[in-house]
Amino acid sequence: MTHHDIYLICGEHLEEIKIFLSKFFEEKKDEYIHPNEITFLTPDGYFLINLIEGANQPLTQNVTLEILYKSMEELKKFAKNNKLKVKKILVTGTERPYTCHHVEILSPQNICKIAVNYCEKP
Repeated sequence: MTHHDIYLICGEHLEEIKIFLSKFFEEKKDEYIHPNEITFLTPDGYFLINLIEGANQPLTQNVTLEILYKSMEELKKFAKNNKLKVKKILVTGTERPYTCHHVEILSPQNICKIAVNYCEKP
């Protein structure tokens, strides 16, 4: 199976980001054996999110990990469980405009954020 990886450099915030991402993704404990690296797997199994300590590197900033829901009900339930308000935007830069409903959750230290969306079909 082909998959893609992203590396998030967390510095001393590795455990904070691990706790944050574990709310959305499954930790893959057998992927790597490095003591200062934690790997998460997306539900479709095609994408790995790797957290690394990277003490001598600058922290990763402003990475958005997107989760797409197939129904507005799923998004509303997610928002309610996380005490968030669903926002909506009209996407007009396409051939046929459509409405996208979304919530965003910022991680500690602004290393990444989770964007959860449901978009109406144009």
